[in-house]
Amino acid sequence: MGERRRVLFVRRGALGDTLLVAAVLRALRRRSPAGELHVAGVLELAQLLVHAGVADVARSREAFATWSPERAAPQLAGYELVIADDPGFAAVAPAGVAVHTYDPRPRDQRALPLQLAEQLGLSLQWPQDHWLELPVRAPSPAVEAARDTLLLAPGSGAVAKNWPAPHWQQLAATMHRQGAAIGVLLGPVERERDDPRRWPWPVPVAFVAPSDAIDLAHALAAARAFVGNDSGPAHLAAMLAVPTLALFGGGEPGVFAPIGPRAGYLQAPQQQLAALDVAVVAGHVAAMLFR
Repeated sequence: MGERRRVLFVRRGALGDTLLVAAVLRALRRRSPAGELHVAGVLELAQLLVHAGVADVARSREAFATWSPERAAPQLAGYELVIADDPGFAAVAPAGVAVHTYDPRPRDQRALPLQLAEQLGLSLQWPQDHWLELPVRAPSPAVEAARDTLLLAPGSGAVAKNWPAPHWQQLAATMHRQGAAIGVLLGPVERERDDPRRWPWPVPVAFVAPSDAIDLAHALAAARAFVGNDSGPAHLAAMLAVPTLALFGGGEPGVFAPIGPRAGYLQAPQQQLAALDVAVVAGHVAAMLFR
């Protein structure tokens, strides 16, 4: 028997960027079910996709030095097909390796996975291809801290995307009065920029500090519901079928809103997050928790 057909899919970017190709990877697997699907990007994030069964092997994008043909060619030689968001791969791939590049930027107002699949000539089973399931594993401290909480995620990759800290504190107080246990997600960005552990929370909260992206996924799956800004964790919670509410200021929620069987979003008046009223958010959260 010959070697399995190997396909490499490359997606640079942070957690949300990585998650938005999950459905595309599933469509690729259906096209070549006997093949081996590798995904390259930030290694920790690629490992999450493998953990969830979306791909077979995780690779670091840095292993493919597209600025150096001498270094890149041996790394690419074992693949039949490379699908990459970097045109540089076409210049360094050795003979016999087909390269298909794509542009990850949105072209219209449809959900981005639909646009990417169309660009690559793939047919999605939408939206089910976007959902994630996790294998069972022993619970970590982050999972135990998040279990059955209303998990709030006040950070994101950009300060402009963040609902103000006092609003989060008021939401915690409101939902605590309605009987919800409150968890607060701590990611690397939050801890470096404006650590929520220093905020004057008016009610008891459990701080949830996952060790990596896989631990984050399991912590989110343990939560009762999730509220966050336009961020990677919001996408991940929605994909795991956790009741999810994402808060948008500007941006394009039609393209980038989290997609899940129990996911929704609110966009702030005049696209100003500070103008998004706590009572409005609390009403939507109560509907998620108590319907």
